[in-house]
Amino acid sequence: MIGWFIFGFLLFWCLVNRFRKGGKIEEYPLGMPRGTVRALITILIVSFPFIYLINGEEIPGIITNAIFIVVAFYFEARRGKKDRIRAIEEIKYPEETKKIEKKPLYLPKYSVRIILVSLLVIILIINSTGPKVPFEITNTLIDLLIIVVFFIIGTIFGAIKNSKANKRLTGQVKSIDNYKSQSAYEIKANIDKQPKTWWELKGNSILSIIMFIAVVISLICFTINWDLMVTILPIYELSLRESLLLLISVYYGFRD
Repeated sequence: MIGWFIFGFLLFWCLVNRFRKGGKIEEYPLGMPRGTVRALITILIVSFPFIYLINGEEIPGIITNAIFIVVAFYFEARRGKKDRIRAIEEIKYPEETKKIEKKPLYLPKYSVRIILVSLLVIILIINSTGPKVPFEITNTLIDLLIIVVFFIIGTIFGAIKNSKANKRLTGQVKSIDNYKSQSAYEIKANIDKQPKTWWELKGNSILSIIMFIAVVISLICFTINWDLMVTILPIYELSLRESLLLLISVYYGFRD
């Protein structure tokens, strides 16, 4: 239950900070800092093997695969450089930027990465010096193919979303008088004043909630050892809890 305890503590910490004055971050999922939902999901999955170490049970292959997925995707997603508009804001208004900028989980920069690396190291140390719990061997080729396909599906949906957003942005920029003579920051300030659609305000939050619930339900099913088999291909059968967990690939593909 260590994984659930860590997850519960961090979730409580985020909710407390979210509902404090100035804690809500507009336009980001659930009103929390960008990357918070992904950080919570990633930490929950990475810390989940503790339950198998304590019980001395074999760690399911899908859990191991999921850990590789979320850690690799999370580190890749978080290493991106700042966009030019963000850089301009920080140069022109350094004090204001420092005040309003909040990192995932409302923690200092790099905290999530340190937590993830620490969890992985602790798991390896405990397993090598203690129970030496085996890792389940699965059909890796098919599993990897499904992971890639799910990620591509998410990427396609993300590309469609970004394409529509870019078209809307182009229209917004061209609707500003004398936009060619204005700086990037001035254009951004004008766009920020324009009304946003309901989906622009709520879409990411809805998607994050759905993914969050899917992962939690999946890991609860693993915890209580309940499952329902689903045939997705004539030659391949996948469990319900594994299917829900693999949706993380779609989410990361979409968000990245």
